[in-house]
Amino acid sequence: MMEIVRLSWPIAGVLAFVLGVKVMTRWWQIRRNRNADGKQRVELTPLATSLGGTVIGPEGAAAWSAVLEAPLSNDVDDFKEKLLQRSKPRFDLALDFQRGPWHVRVSQASMRQQNSNGVDRLLEHRIEVATSLLAPMRIARHVDVSFRDHQLTRRASPAPPRTAELSQADWLPLRLPPSADDEFAVAASDLSIAARSFTLENLEWFLAQLDELPLLTNGRFMFLTFESGLVYATFRNSIDPETLVSHVDTIVGLLDRMPDARPRHPAVAV
Repeated sequence: MMEIVRLSWPIAGVLAFVLGVKVMTRWWQIRRNRNADGKQRVELTPLATSLGGTVIGPEGAAAWSAVLEAPLSNDVDDFKEKLLQRSKPRFDLALDFQRGPWHVRVSQASMRQQNSNGVDRLLEHRIEVATSLLAPMRIARHVDVSFRDHQLTRRASPAPPRTAELSQADWLPLRLPPSADDEFAVAASDLSIAARSFTLENLEWFLAQLDELPLLTNGRFMFLTFESGLVYATFRNSIDPETLVSHVDTIVGLLDRMPDARPRHPAVAV
């Protein structure tokens, strides 16, 4: 028996060392991420101040639409991705400000996920604008894909948002004019409201604005959801102070051109 105990000490030492390395690595990652978030809040403060707004820390950074669409939901929607998850998705910071009469929140979320090289930190940010209560709608832009010298178009098919699913309302595609149909897909639970909201004129304006946005920020393929008195778009990256205002202005500019959209206070938006 004593011989077995003596032999187990080296194994116990190795296990303790491995556990210690894991604990230290996890502590270092948490510290690094917190420092990065703190540095980013400092960097975003001048922008927030110039917009007459504020930067909010993790205690109040949740998106207004968080109950409708959880952060990083596309990265935890199947069993394999859940196995790779190393932390819960959480909102780390947000900017609140007004753009004209529109109340805007931009929230950033993160999650740790295992990959082949270790643990990566996934980031996304969501732009939200509080609006008058409209029937659920979504608009997505078709994506052009190059494949072996061929240019293909992957046509979008917007799935129903949470409010449409809960109400079990019909979810129908809107037939757009041919020139707009080549660029966008729209679906809604009320096609008459969607048809008033997305006209050829405002879609042409929207397309022109999208084409001016930097390609690397994914703004050109902005996917907008309208539900529960909010319109929001989610992007796979951290908040970029250089391009944020142009993204926001594209959204509120479209709202300005929609006859049924009106500014609304966020306290009553959801």
